[in-house]
Amino acid sequence: MAYLTQVAAGKRVLDVGVVGHVVDLQGDDEWMHAAIVRSAASCLGVDILPEAIAELKSRGFNVMLRDITAEPLDQRFEVIICGEVIEHLGSPAGLFKAAAKMLEPGGRLVLTTPNPYSDTNIRHAFHGTFDESVDHVTLLVPAGIAELAEREGLTLDSYRGVSGRRLTKLRNRLRYAWSLRRYGGPATDRFSRRMIYECVKG
Repeated sequence: MAYLTQVAAGKRVLDVGVVGHVVDLQGDDEWMHAAIVRSAASCLGVDILPEAIAELKSRGFNVMLRDITAEPLDQRFEVIICGEVIEHLGSPAGLFKAAAKMLEPGGRLVLTTPNPYSDTNIRHAFHGTFDESVDHVTLLVPAGIAELAEREGLTLDSYRGVSGRRLTKLRNRLRYAWSLRRYGGPATDRFSRRMIYECVKG
């Protein structure tokens, strides 16, 4: 969350999926939208959940009931943040198409989404268990993000793992050390359940 607030600092921001997974966090310091609002020059939040949007409006937040993949806004933004949204979309290409229309030249689309190749997810798959939310219908990798972005005139500028595992247990520290030795570098993506992608409009 700290990185997203840095990206939003002083910018005109659109926050997509503003309600988030835990409605009870609204107004809490851990609620991402509130942190982005405090950092940005201006911030509009959109979501498709009518009751939650009505509640946020009643609390004074600048939010709108809108599916931007079906109906992009006429406004232009310097930053569009989609935290934990794209994995819920049956047609993720619509998100990139909408972002390309709403971003200013040089603007950034910032996505966070589950990492399908984290060591935890691979281990679950190997054992035939399922550790993702049942409403996650699209799991994307860097090559897929890059292709979807390029089709709409955006460029994947960077990506990395975030929210990596805390290496407090000896077993995790040994596994991380083995990874460093085997791969020759800090294989943080392997230990990250989430990825952050940044796409730029040319």
